[in-house]
Parts: sequence; structure tokens; C-alpha cells
Amino acid sequence: MKNISAFFILIVSLSTAYAQEQKPELLKQPADWEFERFSLPPGFAPGITYSGAEELRFAPGMFHKDSANYFTYVFVAQLDNVSAISQTDIRDYLLKYYKGLCSVTAKDRKLAIDTTQITATVEKLQNTSAKETIYNASANIFGVFADGAPVTLKLEVKVLTDANRKKIYLLIIASPREKTDAVWTTLYRIQKEFGVSE
Repeated sequence: MKNISAFFILIVSLSTAYAQEQKPELLKQPADWEFERFSLPPGFAPGITYSGAEELRFAPGMFHKDSANYFTYVFVAQLDNVSAISQTDIRDYLLKYYKGLCSVTAKDRKLAIDTTQITATVEKLQNTSAKETIYNASANIFGVFADGAPVTLKLEVKVLTDANRKKIYLLIIASPREKTDAVWTTLYRIQKEFGVSE
């Protein structure tokens, strides 16, 4: 009986620790989108040299190819001990991120993909306010959560700097849908409302 009680306490402790680890600290909305959090660099992309954390929100239907929200999601990368990041740095981050994600997930799901075909482009948006830095980006990747077919993601990367704590945040909104699609209304609202306290 004592062993059963100890086991139960251990399970409850582990569950509580996991729940605390998964609690949103940065990306608290949309609350009805599936949430995930992990440390940087991610296990699937060890080539990323930044330490910190990443939080993600997946739109309902994100993992279903026949959904209007297929591969539509938002994520924020908190980069610790960083005071500046360039356009080239952001492109490098996206490239390593998606190559690693596609490679590892395809292997797990026994999908055949050519990671040399994964590319990323990043260009600074000119029509933003002086207080904002936003990049328009795209990534040619593979739909490794579905059938492994090629997917072109349209992305925007908003850069927020916390100079006092020497942190940079990359808020990334993404969807293969055209930016005239209704889903981008939601993504742009998330982009506009996201902020970090300094």
C-alpha cells in the first residue's frame, strides 16, 4: 500500500511539473488554439545556436491537409542573451528550424523528403511604423504532419527587443493561405496584440 501511495504521489508530481512547464508565459492567445512550449535550441534543430524558449499556438485543423487552417499557426521564440538580430540571422534561424523539423518528423513518420529543397527568404517590410520591425518571409518546406507534400508557408516575423533583460522575441505568424484569406485577419490580430513587458 505504501508503494502504491508513493507511486501515486510521484505521478501527480510529474504531471504538475509538466503542466507548469507547458503553461503559457508569452503566447497566451488564442486560448482555444493548441499550445506547446519547449526550450531552445530545439532537439530537432541543434544547429540553432540560441538559448531560450519557444511557444506555439496551432490553429484548429493545423495538422489536417483538408482543413482551411492547414499549417496555420503562430509561434514566438525568446532568444536569451541577445541584443540584436539581423535579417540574415532570422533567415538562418528559419532555415535551420524548418530543415530540422521536416527531417526529424519525416523520419519518424517514414516519409521521403529532400531537405535540400527547403528554402527561406526574408525581407524587411517598409510600410511599418518607426517603432516596429517586421519582416515578410516565406519558407518552402514539406507537410510532414500530413502526407509530406511540398508546402509554401507565408510568414511574417515581428521583432521585439527587451534591452534591459537582453532578450529578443521573434513573433512568427504562418500559413500557406494567401494573405487575403480570412485566416490572416486572425494572424494579424495576434501580431498586433502581442507584446512583452520591459
